[in-house]
Amino acid sequence: MTESASESPRVSRHALERLLHPRSIAIVGASDVPESIGGAPIALIERFGYDGEVHLVSRTRTHINERPCVNSIDDLPYGVDALVLAIPKIGVVDALEAAGRRGVGGAIVFSSGYAEADSEGAADQLDLAVLARKYDIALAGPNCLGLINFTHSVPLTFGDASPNRRFDGPSLAIIAQSGAMSLALTYAAMAQDIAVSYTISTGNEAVLGIEDYLGVILDQDGPRAVALLVEQIRRPTEFIELARVARERGIALCVLHTGRSERGQAASLSHTGAIAGDQALMRAVLGREGVLFIDSLDELIDTACVVVKCPAPSAYGVAFMTDSGAAKTHAIDVGDDIGLLLPELTAPTLRQLTEELPSYALASNPVDITAMGLNDPSLYGRVASTLLSDDQVGCLVVSAMPGSHVQGTQQVDALLPVLARADKPVIYTIMGGDSPLPPENIAKIFDAGLPLFRSPERALRAARNVTHLARTFNDAARRSVPGVYEALDIDPSRPMSEHEAKSLLSHAGLRVPDGGVANDVDAALEVAARIGYPVILKIASAQILHKSDVGGVIMVSDEQGLTRAYEQMLKRVRSSRPDASIEGVLVEEAVIGGVEMIVGARRDAAWGDTVLIGLGGVWAEVFNDAVVVSADADRAEILTAIESLRGSATLHGVRGGPMSDIDALVRAVELIAGLLRATPTSVEIEINPLVVLQAGDGVAALDAIIVTQASPG
Repeated sequence: MTESASESPRVSRHALERLLHPRSIAIVGASDVPESIGGAPIALIERFGYDGEVHLVSRTRTHINERPCVNSIDDLPYGVDALVLAIPKIGVVDALEAAGRRGVGGAIVFSSGYAEADSEGAADQLDLAVLARKYDIALAGPNCLGLINFTHSVPLTFGDASPNRRFDGPSLAIIAQSGAMSLALTYAAMAQDIAVSYTISTGNEAVLGIEDYLGVILDQDGPRAVALLVEQIRRPTEFIELARVARERGIALCVLHTGRSERGQAASLSHTGAIAGDQALMRAVLGREGVLFIDSLDELIDTACVVVKCPAPSAYGVAFMTDSGAAKTHAIDVGDDIGLLLPELTAPTLRQLTEELPSYALASNPVDITAMGLNDPSLYGRVASTLLSDDQVGCLVVSAMPGSHVQGTQQVDALLPVLARADKPVIYTIMGGDSPLPPENIAKIFDAGLPLFRSPERALRAARNVTHLARTFNDAARRSVPGVYEALDIDPSRPMSEHEAKSLLSHAGLRVPDGGVANDVDAALEVAARIGYPVILKIASAQILHKSDVGGVIMVSDEQGLTRAYEQMLKRVRSSRPDASIEGVLVEEAVIGGVEMIVGARRDAAWGDTVLIGLGGVWAEVFNDAVVVSADADRAEILTAIESLRGSATLHGVRGGPMSDIDALVRAVELIAGLLRATPTSVEIEINPLVVLQAGDGVAALDAIIVTQASPG
C-alpha cells in the first residue's frame, strides 16, 4: 500500500458516531476467560447491561456464556456498528479488510507493536490507516485500551470498569492517549461520585485522534468538563477551534500534557525560539481560549470535579474557612505560592463575622472559627453563609478537622444546608489525610452534590483553577479586536541585517537609536560626530544575528577609542566568522538607562502567531523569565502578562529608582505582534533588548532581528 495516511481523507463523522453509540457490537477473538483480553469485553457488556446486538467471533468456540459464536468476520451480519479486535497484531490487517467488506462502522485495535515500537511498526500502522479510510471505518488505536460510553452502557474495552452510580446531571468526559491512565482517571473521578459520560483511550491515533472524539463530545448535552491526558496534540489548528467551541459552550477543557518538545528550540535562529518551546506556545494559544493546563493527575481530577459539580464562579476571589489557626496561615502561604486571590472581605461581611465569631477570633479571609465550632456546630453554617454572601467571593473552601464521629456528623449537618444551596463553587475539605470518615457523612456530602477533598492544598489549587477559568471565559467575551497594521516591506529572498530591520521597525513607529552604517573609519567618525558620543559600534552583517557572541559590539566614548575599536572589531569578527558577508560597522547613539526587555513575535506552523515578553539583553536565556501570549492579545492581556513576570518589579522602580514607561512597553508589544500578523513572509521579529525608559520617555529597540521564510536555518 503506497497511499499516505496523512494525504488520504478523514473518516466520516457518521462512522465515528456508529463506534461511540453502537446498536451492534462484534468481538473478534472472543474468549470464555473473563480476565483475558478477548473475554473481558464480553463480561463488561453483561455487567453494563448493554441492550444492543452482540456478536462473537471465535475460531475455537461455538458458544460463550450461551452466546453463539461465528468462525470469521465474513460470517457476521452486514453493517455491525462496532468491531472489537482482541487478536494478535499479525491478524489485524486481514481482519480490518474483512470488516470493510462487511460494512463495519468502527473498529478498536487493542494490539501493540506499531508506531510506538519502531519504523516497521509505523509502516504497519500506516497500512491500517489506509485501510480504515478506504472503507470509512472509524479506527480507534492501535495500542489502545478502547473506550466506554457510560451514558449508553457501551463498554468497548478489556480494562476493568463498572457503570456509573450517577447518570443524571452534568458529567465528565475523559480522553487519554494512555490506556492505563484513562481508566486510572475514571476510577479517580468515580471515587468523587462524578458522573462520567465517556472514557476514551486514543492510543497511537492512526486514524481517530483526540480532536475527533472531542468534536463529538462537545456536541453532547451532558459534559461540563473534559479531562485530557495527552502526550502530543497532532492537529493543533483543529484543537484550537475545538477549544474555542468549548469555551463558547461553557465546557472546561482540563489538560495534563506530558513531555516537552525541543523542536522549537532546535529550529530557532533567535533567543525567542530558545526560550519559548512548543509547550509554551501551546499553552499561550490554548490558554487564551480557556483551556486549563494542569500539572498533576490529582489536580486534573480535582479541578474537573469542581467544574462538574459546582456552579460557575460569579467572582474571582476565594474565601477560605477553617477551624485551625495553622490551617489558616498555611492557606495564606499556599495562596501566595500558587497565585490564588484571597481577597479582603467587604465591610458588611467583616461586621457580620465579628458578631458571629468569638471575641478572640479575627474577622478576615482566611477565617478561623476556632474550636468554638465544637461547642456550637451551627457556627460552621453561619460563617459559611456569611462568606458566600460576599460579592468578592467567587468560591468558598471549607477546610475542617474531622473530629470525633459525633463532632464530624454535627459539622456536616450544620454545613450542608448552607453549602448545598450555594450559587457559587464550594469545596468541602475534611483534613486528616486518608483517615476513615463515617460512610454516612460521605454519602451526605456526595448526595448534596459537593466535592469532598482530604487536603486543603488540593482544594486551593482546584479553587484557583475554576476561578481562573471563569476569568478567562469572561475576558474572552469582552476581548477587544486587535489593531490593523501595515505589512513590513520585506524581500524574503535574502537575509536582513540589523540596520535594515531597524529601518523597517522605525518606519512602523518603533523608536530606534540614531545612527548609520559606515564602510570605513572616516565614515564612522562622521556618524559619531553627528549623533554625539558615547556611541555603540556593531558589526553589520545579515549572517551574524548574535553579534556579542563574536565580539561584534563595543561602546566607545571618543574619536581615539572609535578609531582603535573599528579595525579591532573587523579583524576579530572576520577571524571568528570568515564565512560572513560584512557590510561595515553600524554606529549608533548609546541609549543610557532603562530596563532591558525582550519582545519576540514568532510564527509557528503548528500554533500560529505568538509573542514572547521577558527580561532581555544577554541574560534573556539565562534568567528565562518570560511569558508567551497570543499575537492577537489585547492591551489588557499584554499588561497582565508583563506583570506576571518574576522581574516585573524592576519596571516599577527599585530602591527609589524611576517608574518605567510600562504603557509604552505594552504599545510596543502590540505593535510588534501586529506587524508579524500583517506580514506573511515574516517568521520572527525579535527586539532584544527593548529598553524601557522612565515613565513618559517611551522605549527604544537597541537590537532587532527579522527572520523571513527564506532566511538561513
